[in-house]
Amino acid sequence: MKKNFKKGILISFSGIDGVGKSTQIKLLSNYLINCGKKINVGESMFTYFLLKPLMGVLRSATGSSSSGPVKRNKNPFFKLWFIFAFIDIWIAYIFKIRPIIANNNFVIADRFYTDIWANLFYYGYCPAWAFKLFVKLLPKSDIPLMMSAEPKTIFKREQEFPPDYYYEQQKIYQYLSKLTKFHIIDANKDQNTVFKNVKKILIQNNVF
Repeated sequence: MKKNFKKGILISFSGIDGVGKSTQIKLLSNYLINCGKKINVGESMFTYFLLKPLMGVLRSATGSSSSGPVKRNKNPFFKLWFIFAFIDIWIAYIFKIRPIIANNNFVIADRFYTDIWANLFYYGYCPAWAFKLFVKLLPKSDIPLMMSAEPKTIFKREQEFPPDYYYEQQKIYQYLSKLTKFHIIDANKDQNTVFKNVKKILIQNNVF
């Protein structure tokens, strides 16, 4: 028996690298597809839109490599990058994301605009006052999910970054969760238990 889903629901998965977002997105996507739903999954809400061509300029100006994360910023001028990022986010949401939502039953975001904001703060391209103020003005998802796990647990799963990175990111995401609404999911547990909690939150919010 097929579920009676609402149409045009945006579900976002946020959290630090290695917390298990992609695994849960895959499980949820397969579940929705098996229910006969039209879905769109991607990282388009974790990338720049009009600013994308300028990333090469930013990398060059900050001495960053051509791929991967940019270097942590110490130049006061580049702390203004958040202004352009904020405008770019809203343009992308209005002209790219909203049409996608309108044409699908579910849109699942593998990281969201709030994750961009967390990274801007971590890498020094957004001052603390702007992080606190503007994060509340970013586009919202219908079901914002934040996956949370202990840094030591995440570091066992991947070692893409040094340990300090995961601890600093955890502090930022904890702060982020106090500034804007999220459904917090304990991602320290096994993937099937985590997925049960994801489904529970969706049921409680009348998604299905």
